[in-house]
Amino acid sequence: MTPDSDRLTIRYLDGTTTASPNRPALSGLTAVPGDRAGIPTGRLLGALSTALDLTEGQLPGHSLRTCFLALRVADGLGLSTTDRRDLFHAAFLKDAGCSSNAAAVTRIFGGDDQVLKGRQATVGRSLLAQANFTIRNLPSTEPLPLRLRRLIRIGLSGQREQRQIEQIRCERGASIARKAGFSDRAGVAIHDVHEHWDGGGQPRGLRGDAIDSLARIIAACQGLDVFLSTRGRAEAIRVVAARTGSWYDPDVGAMLLDLSSRGLLDDLAAPDLVTRTMELEPDGLVEIADTAAIDRIAEAFADVVDAKSPFTGLHSRRVAEVAEHLAVALGLAAGEIVDVRRAGLLHDLGKLGVPNSILDKPSRLEPEEFAVIQRHPELTLRILAPIPTFASVAELAACHHERLDGCGYFRGLAAPALATGARIVTVADVWEALTANRPYRAAMDPEQALGIIRAETGDHLAQEVVTSLEELVRLPAATATTTPAAAASDASGAASAA
Repeated sequence: MTPDSDRLTIRYLDGTTTASPNRPALSGLTAVPGDRAGIPTGRLLGALSTALDLTEGQLPGHSLRTCFLALRVADGLGLSTTDRRDLFHAAFLKDAGCSSNAAAVTRIFGGDDQVLKGRQATVGRSLLAQANFTIRNLPSTEPLPLRLRRLIRIGLSGQREQRQIEQIRCERGASIARKAGFSDRAGVAIHDVHEHWDGGGQPRGLRGDAIDSLARIIAACQGLDVFLSTRGRAEAIRVVAARTGSWYDPDVGAMLLDLSSRGLLDDLAAPDLVTRTMELEPDGLVEIADTAAIDRIAEAFADVVDAKSPFTGLHSRRVAEVAEHLAVALGLAAGEIVDVRRAGLLHDLGKLGVPNSILDKPSRLEPEEFAVIQRHPELTLRILAPIPTFASVAELAACHHERLDGCGYFRGLAAPALATGARIVTVADVWEALTANRPYRAAMDPEQALGIIRAETGDHLAQEVVTSLEELVRLPAATATTTPAAAASDASGAASAA
């Protein structure tokens, strides 16, 4: 099937659509009274960066640890307050573009893109090291002729494709940071983070001082954390020392090694590392994200999620758009409407922990593959729950695959435990999934999609929400033509892919 369009739309029966990325008709609904409106930006980024660790194949907290290390190095080097602020943001968002190349990594290598990325982070850049990595990571379940074809293709075009993959990642990451409202300087740092001091990095092969100075700090710090997490302290120190002056800025590498010799790595194991990292945010520039800033960051992370698969396009933004309209129609309070919209934006964060070999599979999932899919709402909850004042958003987002009769996942919650907001996000998610392209089928027209949803109403989906959806898409009940049996079959597939 053709990958989903990047247009943000609600689809109507008469063929018309509404494209409303800025939500002009509902813009006044984002004002939240009281302390619910403000969240420390660092706390928000720190929690959401856990999702980026998933898609990069790193242990949870990798971005947090990188940020802590980077700020300590920045203090040692005497960086300005403004530079430290931009470094703080860039370190948390350094992997914001990682999801955008996941499909390409899967296409080229096969297998689990997250495992591949995690392993590749410790591989040297010599041709021998790269060849050894490729051979060891070809899918063992594939027939030998197919593996040989992959190997030949990678040998012939691997360097060019790797550079393209890195360019996509870097450009996308910088763009997402800017969309989220962070500085151009933070975006440049994210773009340059995989360049090497001696010019051997990617995507542009920049050398020395041509590489952004903040990127040079992040590069060394993330490298230290990767090896510390996978190979231990001695090997991490050895690698940083060996790469200083080639991969890493000599001054940055020397400062990182000096701090490491004076107990810096012990600090990474502190149970209060989150608090310690937030305390390193520059004095006088500690930011409190207001409602508009929170929404920008949520939208940016929705884009990270949707970039993971070519078939999701703007899925999360569309779910949020539909859910917000339904929340208004059902008379929810202003604060509840905001929570519903944010839950729609962030409901699939956990899919960053699902391999693209499963997400983009064109055939029916095996039971063990579906079990991986079923974990993603739980991952979403774990990512969002630590964010101050986000308890409701986390719960609504985590419930989007629950059903009224208790047959959903991941907790098997039934109607009494499902708030109206959760029911809204669920219906919006199913509607958007049915009316969008998927690897195994084309998008359904609104009439067919709503027929399937009607067949699920009562047992699985809330009647009052479905009624509001019917009014939203202006589809009279008499036009439904899908049989209940066909609807149940299609809805089962839609539920697993939503």
